[in-house]
Amino acid sequence: MSKNLIKLQSVFELLFISDYGYGVRHIQMLCMTLNLIALFIVRSSLGVAILAMTDMKRRNDPDISVYEWDKRTQGVILSSFFWGYIVMQIPGGLLAKRYGGKPIVLFALLSNAVICVSLPNLVHFGGWQIVCACRVLMGMTQACIVPSTHTLLGKWLPVHEMTSYSGIVYGGIQIGIIVAMPLSGVLAETKMGWKLIFYVISGILVVTACIWVFLGASSPGDHRLINKEEKEYIESGLNVASGKALKTPWKEIFTTKGFWALLFTHIGSVIGFALFFVDMPTYLEKGLQISLKNSALLSALPYVGMLVGGVASTNVSEKLFKKGYLSLIACRKLSNSIGFMGMALGLIILSFIGPENRIIAMIALIVALTSSGFWGAGFLMNYLDLSPNYGGLMLSITNCISNVGSVITPIFTSIILRNDPADISRWRIVFLITAGFSILSNTVFLLFATSERQEWDDPDYLEKRKADPEELKPALKPDTTS
Repeated sequence: MSKNLIKLQSVFELLFISDYGYGVRHIQMLCMTLNLIALFIVRSSLGVAILAMTDMKRRNDPDISVYEWDKRTQGVILSSFFWGYIVMQIPGGLLAKRYGGKPIVLFALLSNAVICVSLPNLVHFGGWQIVCACRVLMGMTQACIVPSTHTLLGKWLPVHEMTSYSGIVYGGIQIGIIVAMPLSGVLAETKMGWKLIFYVISGILVVTACIWVFLGASSPGDHRLINKEEKEYIESGLNVASGKALKTPWKEIFTTKGFWALLFTHIGSVIGFALFFVDMPTYLEKGLQISLKNSALLSALPYVGMLVGGVASTNVSEKLFKKGYLSLIACRKLSNSIGFMGMALGLIILSFIGPENRIIAMIALIVALTSSGFWGAGFLMNYLDLSPNYGGLMLSITNCISNVGSVITPIFTSIILRNDPADISRWRIVFLITAGFSILSNTVFLLFATSERQEWDDPDYLEKRKADPEELKPALKPDTTS
């Protein structure tokens, strides 16, 4: 180890190590948060960018290219990200499991930077079809990010730190959206217009990739700056198998009732999130008749609530469990219910509000998305309850299937709106249908979810079962938290 690296490690130990309070794992969590921020800036910017790309008010501006894409074409463009996202979900999860999270996430950051910087020139030659192709590629390369993050969390965080720090890391999703929407709105108003959105985002991705290269790692054992004491502290508190190639128990995963409860719940969450994520700028500008710049700013506001809801719920949930006030499954179901029922309430209120009640509409939007932040302590953590070793893989499977909803939702919304996003009565149909999905999803989770760690999470489960099925029985201790 070089003298400079030893000095740098000493600085980190001095600043961050105190009875295992703060350490290199916190630097890792910060890097993972920055990754999510950067990639969700990419993902969420198009909702505003497409409004600027089709803004007829600037069609006489010689510096701006404006395209006559109707609402259905815009719906196809907005959904195209999820075409690639779905295709690569399971392969992305398997790649992260095999090669570690660091190289997979690094590839996502750099490839998206290249696509963003190229898109403004490509669209001039290929029209909306080339935008779709670029978004498909973005979706394919970003498919790994959530499974990789789950895998990294399982390798870096002791069990007693998992819920609270996971809430902070996944808060990067909301921060990315909060930054992207007003930033995109401001950049769209400049002389360069919507093109500047993609150039600036490309720069953000490159900077984030550099930080990830120098300060991130796939596991504590791979990090250059971690000391022996913190490494042992982390690994002694992990639930995952260390240094062992795991054979995936596919049959057992697909025959677990809790897995199917998670799948159905995940579908409901994706439909609700996709509606706000993709169509909120359009709803604010056309439905509530708020200007493009202001609608971009206001679109970000509910995600501030979602961030607060996510961080608060994960920390409160962990404290309720640690102090013995609620069992683990009770914490999960309580958080999940607040998330889904709060979203349903907000959507129902929105269904009966028009542009004359903009303030009430914004409050309803904030209630809906603040509530959805509680998913972070609900079904999203339940994957790691069932299986710390295969939680990331299970999430990639359910994310793959549920994100069909991300593809369908923008198209379905555009069909209902009939190319007239100013018609509030048609938004009412969209909101009420989505509210129904939210209520149904939570009901399934309440009925069938469990927090019991599954027997097949044992790395030696398949071998033990083949050798002697009776050998498994002593290991099957009931989960007192359930």
